[in-house]
Parts: sequence; C-alpha cells; structure tokens
Amino acid sequence: MKEFRGFYFLIAFIEGACVMAIELAGAKMIAPFYGTSLYVWAAVLAVTLGGLTTGYFLGGWATYRFSGQKLLFGILLLGALLIVLMPALALRIMPATNGLGIRMGALLSSMGFMLLPLICMGMVSPTLIQLNNTELKGTGKTAGTIYAVSTVGGIIMTLLMGFYFLPEWGIRKSIFLTAALLGSMTVILFIVQRKYKIWLGSGLFLLLLILLSAAKLFRDPNMQLKFLYRSEGILGQVSVLDNPHPETNRVFRLLFINQIPQTQTNVAVMPASGWSYPHRLATLASIKPRGSKALLIGMGGGSIAMELKRMGFRLDIVEIDERMPYVAQKYFAFTPDSINITIDDGRHYLRNTKEKYDIVIADVLNGESQPYHLFTMESFAELKKAVNPDALVLINFQGYLKGEHGRSARSIYRTLLESGFSVNYYSSAIKEESGDLHFIASLSKLDFDSIDDSRLTSCCQIMPHKHADLITDAKIDLKDAIVLTDDKPQLETLNSFWNEEWRKNTIETYLINLRTYKIPYFK
Repeated sequence: MKEFRGFYFLIAFIEGACVMAIELAGAKMIAPFYGTSLYVWAAVLAVTLGGLTTGYFLGGWATYRFSGQKLLFGILLLGALLIVLMPALALRIMPATNGLGIRMGALLSSMGFMLLPLICMGMVSPTLIQLNNTELKGTGKTAGTIYAVSTVGGIIMTLLMGFYFLPEWGIRKSIFLTAALLGSMTVILFIVQRKYKIWLGSGLFLLLLILLSAAKLFRDPNMQLKFLYRSEGILGQVSVLDNPHPETNRVFRLLFINQIPQTQTNVAVMPASGWSYPHRLATLASIKPRGSKALLIGMGGGSIAMELKRMGFRLDIVEIDERMPYVAQKYFAFTPDSINITIDDGRHYLRNTKEKYDIVIADVLNGESQPYHLFTMESFAELKKAVNPDALVLINFQGYLKGEHGRSARSIYRTLLESGFSVNYYSSAIKEESGDLHFIASLSKLDFDSIDDSRLTSCCQIMPHKHADLITDAKIDLKDAIVLTDDKPQLETLNSFWNEEWRKNTIETYLINLRTYKIPYFK
C-alpha cells in the first residue's frame, strides 16, 4: 500500500541491521568457546547465508498463502523473540557441542542459536516486496529498493556493532537492543493498523519475561574465582581473573583471550611473568646493548614489555586491541612511561613505520590462533625494511615442530630462510610432542653466547640461560615445508590440529570452573 511504503522501507532498514547484528554478535558468542579462527568465521558466514536463503524461499512461499500485513507482523514479532533468546540458547547449546571439535562444534552451535532468527530476517524482504507491489511492472524497482535499503541498514549496524556496541556494551546488551529495534516495528505496525492486539500483548509479555530471566541468568555470583575484568569486543572476549592456589595461598592473576590464557603472574611479584617463555625471549634480547631500539608486536599483559623496559631498551609497542594497554596497566603492573604504544595491526605498522629497529619481538597469539598474515614472504619483506642490518627478530610460536603436525612451524622456518634471514630456533618439545617454539632470526650472524648477567632482570637471572637453554641446535627437515605467501594463507590450516588440541585441553579446566560456579561464558 502506498501510504505505508515509507514505513516498509524503515522495516527493510531495520531488518538489514538485525542480520548483521546477529552475525557479529553470534560470532562473539562463539569466540569464548571456539575462538575466532577462519573455521569459526566460515561456520558463522555459512549459517548466515543459509538462514537468509531459507528465509527468502519461505517468505516467497508464504506471501501467496497468508495476508501480507499479518505475515509481516508475525515474522517481526517472532524474530524479535528469537533474537532476544540467542544468548540464553548459546549458553545451553555450546557446552553440548564441546566434544565435536572446532569446525563441527562451531557450525552446529551457530546453527542452534542463529539459524531461526536469520530465517525470520530472510522472510522479511519477500513479504515487503509483495506488500509494496502495486503493479507488475514495478516489481523489479521495488525489489531493488528493498534490498538496497536493507543493505544500507546492514552497513550502518556493522559499523556501530564493531566500533561501539560490542566493545562498549557487550554481547547481551547489543543483542537486546537489536531485538528491541525489531520489536518496535511490531508496535508501530499495531499503531498504524490497530490490529493484532492479542498477539502484540502476548509477544511483549514474553519479551519482558525473557529479559528478566536473562538478567538473573547472567548475573556473576560472588565466588573465590574472582573476575576482575570481562569485556566483549570485535577481536573477542578479554577477561582477567584471580585464582588463589589452594595449597600455597599464592594468588595467580591470569589474562584470557577467548578463554585461552595469554598472561600469568603471581600477584605478589608482578609484573614478572609466571611462565618461562617471556624470560627466555628477554634473555635472548640481552645480546643487544642497553639503549637499543626495540619493537614489541602484541603486548598481552605487558610481561615482555616490562622485561625489555627494565633492561634499558627504548621500546615501541604495537597492539591491535585497544583494551590491552588499559588491562596491562590496571591489572598487571605495566607502567607505560617512556614507552610508545600504537594501536594498529602489526603488519600495517611495519609497512608504514619510518623507524629502524635493533630488536623486533612478535608475540601475537589471539586465543589459540596465530595471525597468518604476519608470517608470509611479503610480511617478512616488510619486516626487513623496518630493521637495521644486525637486528634480532624473535617470534614466539607454539605447537609441534616434528612429525605431521609440525609442518606449520617448519613452514615458518623455511619462509624466514627464503626471505633472506639467518634462522635459529628454540623448542621445548621432546621428540614429536608440542611445546614452546621460538624462531630466532637475523640478517647477519649474531653471537648468542654473549649473555651479560648484569643486564638481565632478577627473574631472568635465576633461569638457566646456557646456549642449549636458548637455542636448539638440532637440524630441521624442511622437505615438506612450504613457503607461506599472502596468496595462499595456509598457516591456519597447517596448524589446525594443534589449535584444536590446545583449545580443547586448555579450555576444559576454565569451563569447568565457569559451569561449577554458574558464571556465563560471555557478558
């Protein structure tokens, strides 16, 4: 009907916005359980497209069998209810898929709480096209306008979700806002039509009940396992908790990204790391003199940064997640004075910086995943332009080195060689087992036996730092290693076994605590 055409376009705009809100918030709900790897995003995108496709078909079929306005009202009301149910459904569905692995678990989880609301959103556009059609010859124009307006709504909501709603409000509030926007369309439709009083009243009553029950469901209880910070953002969930050791009375503070530990400290001796690898990297860096220019890509809780600072290096930090500097300073005794911190992607920074560095340390783990674009031939070419001829490059990696599952690490090693670097490595793994891996690269030969104890921090000094403790001399068989390039981003696929094993094994203890104390997986 012509008199409602403007309102129908508004509905199309809101529908497009809701689709992108469901997709982005859904991916963030899955992140604490399954991470943010390529497999997770592939599952979310497949479910999104599958839901919309099903909705388009069902919407076209339904418009010839039901009254257009009645159908539209029902779709909008049902869609709002299904959207507001997403967080509660996710909490029930994801634990049930925990044993299925990252790929199948992420796919079935996203289907469980995203598919039905997406089907409803897909049904909106065919219904609006049918209601807007006044004559056959205008069908193409009407359909094009509806889809264009819907797409504009999706673009705007994507920016709002990514830049503001998810980082500032968290997942639940963002989802409830989305449901409220869609539900408001049913209220407006009731006002202009004066119909569907019973259905509107029943729907709003159910919506209120769901919101009230959700508030209780997601309330964090007081407990020994104390969360100091929890935040949802476009890069995933970041949380900080204190975990008292039951026997020693020591309190260990941990930083998690998507429920995978990234930093651990003993609260009594912060900012020193409770893990050995930051001290090993700092010890390797000590072959460079005081005052050398250092770049740290990825800061986490700031443990490595503080080691480098206390050793007298002039330090720049590049961190892609703007929450990290705040978290490191507030909870891990990081002090930012005399350190330049840039919020940027590491590779983008390397491409554009005018600085020349003597030391570059890449510690860029996001959950269990390594960003593949930092480990390609093209990335290493950009790295070479940002370092001095005698610079030291340290890359922190985890996983297997030998056997079938070590092909990813061997490929990074080969790619560094092909890029013109002289490469050493350290591996804590025995035989084919997994463990800490460090790639130690330089454009010229460096002396790794010139460790000066006086340069080291107190934590590094008490650690073994003989040659064998810092560098593994065993040769690596590179026959099956590939050269990683931007055109073929294979690192995540090559490292998929380790990623799945690490997430499955590491996350289990954490999730047991969350379930035991009825703490929600996301805010």
